[in-house]
Amino acid sequence: MANTEYSDEELVLEIIKGNQWAFEAIYDRYATPLYNFFFMKLGSKEKAEDLLQNIFLKLIEKANFFDEHKSFKTWFYTLAHNLCKNEYRTRSRSKVTYENIEVNRLVNNWEKSSERIDASIFSEHLSLALKNLNENQQTSFILRFKYNLSIKEISDILGCSEGTTKSRIFYTLKQIANDLKAFNPY
Repeated sequence: MANTEYSDEELVLEIIKGNQWAFEAIYDRYATPLYNFFFMKLGSKEKAEDLLQNIFLKLIEKANFFDEHKSFKTWFYTLAHNLCKNEYRTRSRSKVTYENIEVNRLVNNWEKSSERIDASIFSEHLSLALKNLNENQQTSFILRFKYNLSIKEISDILGCSEGTTKSRIFYTLKQIANDLKAFNPY
């Protein structure tokens, strides 16, 4: 069977057995998305690279703690989220820089008459709006709209109820909509 035919959960079981090809397959699947996650949360290429190395070291160290009946993706993003929280503690600050959030999908839906909103201006304003959010709101927004994770997956990662996650996303969107009301054509 080719590595692409294995689920993440099956690959972790192979990693526990010591199969290097399984680790490489997980790395290939998750390195870029996790690097982007770390960069978006921390705003530093160097820190993103450091945490990327750290999370894959943690995978090797903690693979045997993974519950094969649960989602690997949720478990792995929980580790990533916890690494970011530890980094925030060491930095003693909670606000993060957002520089490379893709807003094309959002911008494509926003038209004013026949003119399109300049994506770079919108992106700047969105970045500022995201900086004003607390850590849980930022993480919820990124995981939901950048990585398309489900409410349940986000709840598991953040260690809260699905109702809390839905509430956070609702109020986050409300705050962002208020901060970006100048871009509303209506």
